[in-house]
Amino acid sequence: MTLFRVDCGRVRIEIREVDHGPPHCHVSGLQKGGGVVVDLLTLRVTRLLGLSLPVAVSRCLRDNQVAMLEAWAEVISYPDRKEPL
Repeated sequence: MTLFRVDCGRVRIEIREVDHGPPHCHVSGLQKGGGVVVDLLTLRVTRLLGLSLPVAVSRCLRDNQVAMLEAWAEVISYPDRKEPL
């Protein structure tokens, strides 16, 4: 289940109900169907380093950062998981 979702054009930004720390969101629908994980505190890509997000997606992340951090407070944690769901 998804706690937070926003679409930015073709790109979808989500926070899942069951996940692991640190606070992050999943960004999918990038070029060639790719997706990345973005740290909610820094808004930097934590997977696929070196990939830069489109300006519109970066702006959407920035505009929704407070709401995403509030949603993260509701995440049910898997303390032993090392990889994103």
